[in-house]
Amino acid sequence: MTSQVPATNAVSFGAAIFRFSWLYVLTAIAVVVIAVLLEEFLHLDMSKNSFLGVLPLMTAGTGTGQYYASRTGMKPRGLKAWSIALVGVLISLAFNLAVIFGFVALTDSWQKFGLGSMPRLYGNEQWLVPLVVGGLFLLLVALTRMFLWMGANPVVKKLRKDVTGTF
Repeated sequence: MTSQVPATNAVSFGAAIFRFSWLYVLTAIAVVVIAVLLEEFLHLDMSKNSFLGVLPLMTAGTGTGQYYASRTGMKPRGLKAWSIALVGVLISLAFNLAVIFGFVALTDSWQKFGLGSMPRLYGNEQWLVPLVVGGLFLLLVALTRMFLWMGANPVVKKLRKDVTGTF
């Protein structure tokens, strides 16, 4: 049994991307501040927590999915959902690169990050680099799409429950 949830408003692509962007930036800043505070005051080594890098992407994706579902009454689907995920990942990559290169430029720490002496691949290994980078990019887009769904799904279920009056 499927019940239709009445659409209240349309969400433009730009509004969804704007929501994703500011949620991503705020969460990324909060994660860094919290990690620094945990390292400083509790002496926890946060550099070994690989989940911290995905947390802003997850928060932005689920928040955007919730926003979309609360405004439209449905989950983002098809090309619109994949477009939001793709542009969201591009925005997150641009933000991260700007922060990294801004930090490196301000502190003049190219050697600290190993950017002065990058390892070189020779011979048969060179084809792996675009394959790995492309695979990681596609994985991030798929994860962001899943986070959009994860954010929208509970909102749509609640709206259906409210419309049908079932428990």
